[in-house]
Amino acid sequence: MRIVQLVEDLELGGLERLAVDLALAQQNAGHQVLVYCLFGAGPLADSLEAAGIPVVPFRKLPGFSMSTVLAMAKRLRADRVDVIHGHNPGVHHYAALAARLAGVPVCVNTRHSVTTSKGLPYQERYFRWVKPLTGHVVFVCDFVRRGLEPKLGYPADKCSVILNGIPLAPFLAHPASPGARRPRIRFGTIGRLVPAKGHSILIEAFARVRQAAPQAELSIYGYGDLQENLSAQIAKLGLEGRARLEGRTGNSAETLQDLDVFVFSSVNEGLPLVILEAMAAGLPIVTTDVGGIPEVLSKESAWLCPPGEPDALARAMLQAANCTDLRERGEIARRLAANRYGLEQMAASYQDLYQRLLR
Repeated sequence: MRIVQLVEDLELGGLERLAVDLALAQQNAGHQVLVYCLFGAGPLADSLEAAGIPVVPFRKLPGFSMSTVLAMAKRLRADRVDVIHGHNPGVHHYAALAARLAGVPVCVNTRHSVTTSKGLPYQERYFRWVKPLTGHVVFVCDFVRRGLEPKLGYPADKCSVILNGIPLAPFLAHPASPGARRPRIRFGTIGRLVPAKGHSILIEAFARVRQAAPQAELSIYGYGDLQENLSAQIAKLGLEGRARLEGRTGNSAETLQDLDVFVFSSVNEGLPLVILEAMAAGLPIVTTDVGGIPEVLSKESAWLCPPGEPDALARAMLQAANCTDLRERGEIARRLAANRYGLEQMAASYQDLYQRLLR
């Protein structure tokens, strides 16, 4: 098959990483793959280009652009594409219109969360308008399906759930050793420093954890607009030296290997890849009960709490800090990730879907 993965750009983010990983897996399976970017490319383009996968930026300007639709249709015809697979609603009306003009047989979209890419209501209107031009909509977890399927109004046979998957090898090769350095307990998280990730709630919760577990540490990996605010919060709470903003990590497998407990404080999610990565690294997990996270975690390996509540998050973190079988809990998570959430399983599910739609 000739397959296009379509994203807004290739900046660092979970959706973008999934599209890149899927493209690489599809190439390894013998398909001819390209990645189209509605706007510009970004740092994740490097791994695609190194693998010989073309990256095509359309550099769309703000507002609806019929010229971009026509340019995409022209490129689809030239590339003789069988399947165009878009990610989230911001790109879908371009994919659907261009595919129809170019005669591309299959147009698929994956919805990664209940909200639109940038919270823009018009994107959902456009998504419904191109229903007749859409072959299938995939939801990354049942939580997203339940939240969106009634609103979109797509027939049931045009919708399905394919759980996210990750490249397991780097994490299985760098297993963590949770609890090995007691009484030191190192909590850690990875994610963009944006309001939806709840880092300020995490820092407030950690201040309470420190009162009962003075050897606890917190490392926050990521970048974003809230860095200065979070740094000021750490200083105000007297957590300097114990809670650290570590910046962007270039190797999440090695980063996770050095933690005892992965902690996730988001207030809004679909199915975050970093949860699957922490599981594959063999870490027990403290997380807010949001999105599809409860669908993939084993209750024996995790502590869940309501989102947006520092007290509840602190209690869950203290339960983890005082747990005497962290390694065993991490191993349960590791086995579950290895058996169910590999990239190959996800890519095979998408391949089956494409082939069914082509038939």
